[in-house]
Amino acid sequence: MNSRSIQAQKTKDKIFNTSIKLFKSRGFDYVTMQDIAKAAKVSVGSIYNYYESKNDILNQSYVEADRIFNEFMKNGIGGKTAREKIKNYMLFYIDFVIGQPFDFIKILYTNNNTLFLKEGRAMQTLLAPIIESGITSGELTSGMSADEINEYLYQSMRGLIFHWCLHNGNFDLHKRADKYLDLMIKAL
Repeated sequence: MNSRSIQAQKTKDKIFNTSIKLFKSRGFDYVTMQDIAKAAKVSVGSIYNYYESKNDILNQSYVEADRIFNEFMKNGIGGKTAREKIKNYMLFYIDFVIGQPFDFIKILYTNNNTLFLKEGRAMQTLLAPIIESGITSGELTSGMSADEINEYLYQSMRGLIFHWCLHNGNFDLHKRADKYLDLMIKAL
């Protein structure tokens, strides 16, 4: 990368990080592109060089999430059995969600967000080999395919996250996910 592209990436990162901080402190609906520009100390035009809208910034969060999940998997997932690994993976997902600004999560987990339907995202594809190894070894015997199990787990956890958002985060999401995952994974 040359110095110009390095600077461009730094500016894009600065805009993204500033946006997330503003979404957290003020709420997504109460932040304008002008607010982001002012806080990031860049021009509004500069923001539009990288992001078409605030929703485009949300899209960037998916790219960032996939990067984080790739890093998580490079470090190795804890657990001896496929069931333990699946549970640890899904709890990492829950903890990742908990670590995001709550207002930001409430924006993502709505029926208007079709980004969850995008196939081939690292978050799901990284889980697939763990599920496949459990099926191959005979540990997972539900008769469901690896794709069905993957979808089942994510649908369940997304539903729980959505429920958590509806209740304004008024329960321990990790604790509840831990309990539900025990029940769900047992059925696999």
